[in-house]
Amino acid sequence: MQTVSAPGGQTQENQPQRRGDVNKCPVCGSPVDAEAYHCPKCRSFFCFHCRARVLPSDCQLQCINQDCGYYGKLICGVCDAPTEKEEPPVVYGEPQDGYWPAWLLAVLLLAGLVWYFSASFLAAAAVAILVYTGGGYLMHRAGWNLFGTVRQVEQKRRTSIHTCIRCRQTAKELPRKP
Repeated sequence: MQTVSAPGGQTQENQPQRRGDVNKCPVCGSPVDAEAYHCPKCRSFFCFHCRARVLPSDCQLQCINQDCGYYGKLICGVCDAPTEKEEPPVVYGEPQDGYWPAWLLAVLLLAGLVWYFSASFLAAAAVAILVYTGGGYLMHRAGWNLFGTVRQVEQKRRTSIHTCIRCRQTAKELPRKP
């Protein structure tokens, strides 16, 4: 779009100008309607704005604003480049395993030593339970990942959207054909 100075110091925007001869097919040169984007003779689709041939595998767009002059017309992805929009990030929790098996093995070795030297299984079991739970709690609070934690992961998102080159409303992308 071009901005032109109007009398009185005001500016007005010109609508985008279509390229080429709008009354001829840009592929075969046969006469077509000025509002057409398909040639019935050579069965080619072309961009309504730049008149370039559009293949089935190319990005094809249509304006969805019924008040726009480009409503329902085929526009190529080159004329209507996507704009990126920042989205709110996705935040989720990712569980992390702790080192409790190693801690359990160390406590069982300690309990085995207590049992061997005291000859009392109840004393060894009491020491194992107290050291595993109490010591594990204190070590976990001190910052060791002993029993597992949940790590917060933040993933940034961006979406690309197409807007009509004439009215700047949202344009829909037609499904691509292989």
